[in-house]
Amino acid sequence: MLRLRILVILVLLLLVADDTESRRHRRHQRHRNRWRQRDEWPRGGRLGSQWRHRWNFPWFDFDINFDSGSFTTDWWDGPNVCTHKERKNGNTSTSFTGHGQYSSSAITCEDKKTAYICTETLTSNGKTTKERVTKSCCHGYTRRSGQHGCPKYQQLDDIEKTAESLNLTEFLRAAESVGLKEQLKGTLDANFTIFAPTNEAFKKGPSFVSSYENVLLNDMGSVIRISPPISTVIVSDASDLVLSHVTGGILTTTTLEDEQTITSANSKSSTIRINFYDMVDNGVMTANCKRVLSRNNLATNGVIHVVDEVLQPVTKSLTDIVSSNPQLSYLKTALGTSGISHDLRLEGQFTLLAPTDNAFRKLDGQLLNRTLTDKRCLKKIINNHLLPNVICSSAVSGSHKSKTKNKLSKYLQLMRDDNDKIFVEKSQIIDRDIMASNGVLHLIDDVIIPEEAYAVMEVLEKRKLTRLSDLISEAGLKKSLEQANDITILVPTNEAFSKMSEFDRARLNESNTADIVKYHVIKELSMCRVADGHQFSTWNTKKTLTVHRSRSLYYRFFEPPQETIQCSSIVKYGIPSCNAVIHLIDKVLIPPVGTVVDVLEVDNRFSEFVKLMKNSGLADELQQNGPYTVLAPTNEVLNALTEEEMKNLQSSKDNLKEFVKDHVIRGHMCCSNFRLHVFGFHNVRTISGVELVIRKTGRHLTVSSSDILECDMVGTNGVVHAIGGILGQEQETEYNEYDFFNMFRW
Repeated sequence: MLRLRILVILVLLLLVADDTESRRHRRHQRHRNRWRQRDEWPRGGRLGSQWRHRWNFPWFDFDINFDSGSFTTDWWDGPNVCTHKERKNGNTSTSFTGHGQYSSSAITCEDKKTAYICTETLTSNGKTTKERVTKSCCHGYTRRSGQHGCPKYQQLDDIEKTAESLNLTEFLRAAESVGLKEQLKGTLDANFTIFAPTNEAFKKGPSFVSSYENVLLNDMGSVIRISPPISTVIVSDASDLVLSHVTGGILTTTTLEDEQTITSANSKSSTIRINFYDMVDNGVMTANCKRVLSRNNLATNGVIHVVDEVLQPVTKSLTDIVSSNPQLSYLKTALGTSGISHDLRLEGQFTLLAPTDNAFRKLDGQLLNRTLTDKRCLKKIINNHLLPNVICSSAVSGSHKSKTKNKLSKYLQLMRDDNDKIFVEKSQIIDRDIMASNGVLHLIDDVIIPEEAYAVMEVLEKRKLTRLSDLISEAGLKKSLEQANDITILVPTNEAFSKMSEFDRARLNESNTADIVKYHVIKELSMCRVADGHQFSTWNTKKTLTVHRSRSLYYRFFEPPQETIQCSSIVKYGIPSCNAVIHLIDKVLIPPVGTVVDVLEVDNRFSEFVKLMKNSGLADELQQNGPYTVLAPTNEVLNALTEEEMKNLQSSKDNLKEFVKDHVIRGHMCCSNFRLHVFGFHNVRTISGVELVIRKTGRHLTVSSSDILECDMVGTNGVVHAIGGILGQEQETEYNEYDFFNMFRW
């Protein structure tokens, strides 16, 4: 009974403490709990030192916020904080997603010094909607360190006086010359955001000349010897130039987003693109790629951001700019041929690194011709010069090199030298920050050719893969390879040729060179990461290539499965070229002569083992699909057996069968597939049930006590390894871990 009374008293005390401020805080906390239910932390993914807990009871709501031992609320819950909401609808997908309704949502939040911003992305049946909620200081109020809300009020003037205090006198003169100054005094019930150039920006001269030669905006009042129609046009152009710096509403950095485009107040509805680099509070902010020197200068009727250059009206797309520039005729042709010109007319956020005509003329004649005519290569070249976001020159710092991804998903390196020259890779930007409605264009003095745009033979030459290149030329297949579409070429390294066994070298010399080369060419584009046993058709129409993924006993936790093609390991995946993909391999591929039985028969070293195999009656079985791995003793090993041992072996067909089965493993196991785990060995089981131990001693592999003399003689249904010993049931493994680790098989 006493406990019940104490509980009732505590409840009453809590209810009394539930004032207006706490109710508002609870509403905010309920919103935060909704984020937690979606596994999102509302501080931009940043879990700080603050710990919050909440108890929910049917009759009251209690929230405790521990922050270094104090009871606090978030700063944006304080006084003079205003909320701004913005909703954007994305494109609707035309793909069919199923009979039912599909929807998903995600919320990301960021707590800045002057704003708390949450963006909720809702996707429903292919349609994406974004809602951005910004909590920031109300107009005229600022934050004070250690206090909630925005308690500090600052006395504001109208835009005209604020501009005067910022020494923006040239902008005010320009505004007055087009009749805008009265509006900036706040006489109208309207708010403005102005990106105002400094006085030094106006003094640069050429950037602020009207479209009519020698008619300067500052001389508008003194120009008298022109006809009224021309005067009207000049005034209109000058007005548009000034108004291209002005937009309606109050847009501070807390409400602006990276890559946001704003429609200006001029008659052509030119755009102002906002970009932030690094962090908004401490990094670089640009407007149409002009650096913002001073942000958020508040006035009673708006806000001024000071920029370091005059903003020219932006109305053309990137394609329009290229088409109208006489220095870019080659690029214009390239964009049209590749089909990318259409994409660069659409809305977007691109950076086009535009090689000039002189840059194209510096190319080798053959490369230039292919660049302008071969659509396969050309599209890759253009995408190498196209970035999926706007990179202004201001973003390239002189203190370090910068990297950015292009449309080929490759990194390009940008740097600024001590002379303020900017380079992309080794190409210099000779004209910067030419703004378009869908991005920015920089003129460069070299064409940046990616490896993807070179022909196959050129890639082999650049990488000094001379041995296969020589075979291709000898076989007369150079032109065929360069004209083919979407093929995969397996290229042995030069070292692979030098390490060929005598048997394979003899077969290479005896074979038709064209057949060998064609055996390295797959008829499709493939990254080779395919299922075990997958077969590829080759240009050598009679032969296929089989991919094998290691089925050996090793830990999937330590390394990925080994993948081989005809027992050749892939050294490097996916080297691109204009019309093909290249994989480097560590062995020369020789077309198989037949099954594993055929491999043994054509090699005189195994004639004795072949006799035993045929006498046992297993030769026909080993001619079947398999696959099989045969550990074949050489004649030297079998001839070393005593007369009595050979007699016992041949005393019955069953003995012969067991002997042959002791040397056959079910499955295709190349030497590289014997993966030695952390204990330094690898167990395999023959089809007779004998368990063998594979070890590596120095550079050599051993199976039980026998050396593997030669690896990977590939047949159509398996692989043969030459061994220097006899395998049998009497051999015991030093450590039997097969059953224990069987669960880790691939």
